[in-house]
Amino acid sequence: MTAATPAATVAPRATTGARSSRPRRFAFSCVCFGIGAVYLIPLAWTLSLSVRTNTDVFSNRIVPHSFRPANFSDAWSQFGLGILFEHSAIITVGTVVLAVLFSVLAAYGFSRYRTKMSEVVFIAILLGLMVPPAGVIIPFFVSMRQLHLYDSLLSVIVGETAFALPLGILILRGFVDSIPVDLTDAARVDGATDWKAFWYVVFPLLKAPIATVALFTTISTWNGFLLPLVLLHDPQRSTLTVGLSRLQGQYGALNLELVSAAAILAIIPILVVFVAARRYYVQGLSAGALKQ
Repeated sequence: MTAATPAATVAPRATTGARSSRPRRFAFSCVCFGIGAVYLIPLAWTLSLSVRTNTDVFSNRIVPHSFRPANFSDAWSQFGLGILFEHSAIITVGTVVLAVLFSVLAAYGFSRYRTKMSEVVFIAILLGLMVPPAGVIIPFFVSMRQLHLYDSLLSVIVGETAFALPLGILILRGFVDSIPVDLTDAARVDGATDWKAFWYVVFPLLKAPIATVALFTTISTWNGFLLPLVLLHDPQRSTLTVGLSRLQGQYGALNLELVSAAAILAIIPILVVFVAARRYYVQGLSAGALKQ
């Protein structure tokens, strides 16, 4: 009888703790819904504008009175979104490939071959996270002119890659540090070179963090505005972000329903990439949170 007494006294305390946590969960959920609304309401309003007729654009109701899905095809043909999508895709794919490749190699080198000089270089690279693109856009513009890369998609790819590398190296180095050195040492004992040990042992274990870095780079590059605006002079080489910003001056009277339809079309590729890579993205964030 005496042994059952502590259990009987613990159960009400556990129940009381569960009840007291419910208001906290409710308050936390309300905060999350509020933050989500800040991002979702403008998107919902843009989607509503994209299917309205011209006479219904300035209606103050989020649910439109009219429904005109032809705005998407009209925006695609009138604004020449096909070539803008192509340029943005080329820049994004090129940036992601270069940023992931250089980030993985640099992270492996900084993690496995540590010296005082390498630590100084690593800290210098991390300083790039503190420098906004607008702060170095003028010297970068001059450098591209001197290298005869100005007004080319390659100049934007180089710039976007440079700004994506610090974050990618920082994320991937932490994951490489969590991989036991004994794995690569065992591969070397079996006769593998440093490159084969990296490619066949370390690289397969970095799929989740690589997907995270690739997703971050894809979003930032696809939405990039400053570098394409400064480095691409010819309007025929514009990206989606720059092209949409020039619609008002290029076409005179601005049709808000067509611009909204074009903005929704520009969002779709990012949504598709995020949905396709969400599993690896969550795995990368979870592994980073639980890494010892």
